Amino acid sequence: MKKKNITKKTPTRVHAFRCTDEVWSQLKVLAKECGISLNRYLTETGLKHHPRQRLTKEEVDALNSLVYARTDLIKIASVLSKKTDEEKLKLFRTEKFMTWWIRSSAELIQHWYSIEKNITSPVQTKE
Repeated sequence: MKKKNITKKTPTRVHAFRCTDEVWSQLKVLAKECGISLNRYLTETGLKHHPRQRLTKEEVDALNSLVYARTDLIKIASVLSKKTDEEKLKLFRTEKFMTWWIRSSAELIQHWYSIEKNITSPVQTKE
């Protein structure tokens, strides 16, 4: 008969602290806003990391629509990069407009990456 592999969890410690009922309820509300447990919230703030508040449903929807728009811009830029200069001029009619459009779409894509970087947090859950 085979022996079962038993993996032991890392030992944890239990710590207690005193606070008023008012402070306790405030801590619970803050943890809930961040979408994490009270234990995780206290651990994160104790390590001098301040968890961000979770995104609302409307904010998640807005973020998803930005993702789709960014994807479309990347696909268009990819298709345009494969076209010859003559084909691009046929699509855009003027060289000035074509260069403006390509530069603007590249700036929008870069702006999206900065938005994504600013809202991403290791303790934040998407939904």
